[in-house]
Amino acid sequence: MFKRAVLLLCCIAGVLLLAAFIQADRSGIDTARDTGVSGLWVLANISFAGMRAQNHQSIFWRTVAAIVGFPGTILSLICVVEGSERAYGISIPKRLP
Repeated sequence: MFKRAVLLLCCIAGVLLLAAFIQADRSGIDTARDTGVSGLWVLANISFAGMRAQNHQSIFWRTVAAIVGFPGTILSLICVVEGSERAYGISIPKRLP
């Protein structure tokens, strides 16, 4: 568990540092245009983590979310346990039939 926490913190720190270096030389016009792409990336990662936590059976939508959300989906593969109904510390219970 401790190794996972350290790996998670290292991944988050790496992503933040990379984002800081990338944003350093970009103009305001470019960042306004790319906001939609970033939003789609975040939503795809949240969707993939939720489908993994709930053990969702749709291979197609899982694959779409994994491709659109890459490389963030790698973090979800490490941190979210399949069928655990918890993703990143948030309880995501299945709907009862």
